Amino acid sequence: MRKTSRLKDLLMLVCIVGVVAGISHFVIANPLGPSRLLYYAQVPIIQWNTRCTESAPQWMRTVQRFATSTMAAPASQLAFISKDGTLSHCETGWKDGILGDEPLQYDVRFRYASTTKTVTAIAVIGLVNDGVLSLDDKIIEVLGLSGDFKDPRVADITIEHLLSHRSGWDRVRTQDAMFMMNHRPWCPSTPEKLADTSLLYAPGEMESYSNLGYCLLGVVIEKVTGKSFREYVKDSLGKNGSGVEFVDGPYRSDEVHYDFRHENFYMNNYHQAFDFQALSSSAGLSGSAIELARIVKASLERGPATILDGEMNGDCRPSDIQQCYGYGVYRFQPEALDAPIFMHGGKLPGVASVVAISSEGDVLVWLGAGSPRPGSGALTEFYQLIHGVLTQH
Repeated sequence: MRKTSRLKDLLMLVCIVGVVAGISHFVIANPLGPSRLLYYAQVPIIQWNTRCTESAPQWMRTVQRFATSTMAAPASQLAFISKDGTLSHCETGWKDGILGDEPLQYDVRFRYASTTKTVTAIAVIGLVNDGVLSLDDKIIEVLGLSGDFKDPRVADITIEHLLSHRSGWDRVRTQDAMFMMNHRPWCPSTPEKLADTSLLYAPGEMESYSNLGYCLLGVVIEKVTGKSFREYVKDSLGKNGSGVEFVDGPYRSDEVHYDFRHENFYMNNYHQAFDFQALSSSAGLSGSAIELARIVKASLERGPATILDGEMNGDCRPSDIQQCYGYGVYRFQPEALDAPIFMHGGKLPGVASVVAISSEGDVLVWLGAGSPRPGSGALTEFYQLIHGVLTQH
């Protein structure tokens, strides 16, 4: 009997040691693992803490529930302006973190990340409508650059090429000049260095997402208006963007608490690695979802040209995210027979954002203080959900 008891004790000890070793290895190899697992236990509590206006259709709650779980956003805002101008909005979570003291309000600040580009495109199209710029204007002529160019094709880049990510740079095959850690980009401070750049494609030949292209659009705005980019954009937004501000790096007191647990590299001090002054026209704005929705909606009503007039029907795959770019948005169409919607997304560490416009002129903006699991298909699933609710609304 004693031998049997000792054998059981030994087996129990081995099991305990194995469990402890396994947990220790998991924590050491994946230090964020426990907090990531905890998040999914917190999801039902976060989803329960969703508040919507009376005018909000039921699908807005569906979007928020999905975003909380799949996009791993513990705090988010959703604003919807219908084609007739009716505003509805929902807020989920807390301003200062999960189970914080202050429920998230409609006017809490989020970083817009790359949906800033949609605002920059709106500003450029406004100058085109005013006759200050033309889509065919060559960038070197607007900036007053001349002389020898390392790559002669640079002289062919137009405003339209910059707007539609067809300038010839490729951040996949070369390093993104605007997001090099602890390195100040040459744009916008020394635009003459454009002459030293090389292209991978002839302008207009290939679509490739470019932060540099939108930085140069900011320089163009400064050149033709005589104002700083930040000053011009703030003035041109008027009452629709009264609370919109540019990010200088550190977080503002009225800004949401971001959740970084699903990031693999950058954490809450990531802003120290980048030049946010240089990122002003590509990823520099912040504000609420309502303000961004109002800015986009107002731009669609001005005309004659709008951001929806860009050529989005070329040799591209509209079923893929970030394909078929026009002017600050791209066409998204999961299936060939689906109605298209027009979108732009944004991503910074701990931040995700989406602007979506239906063919009828409905505008949806979602801002999240979190990010989906690395390597997951969450973003595609989320965009497909947004496509579905907008086209069926």
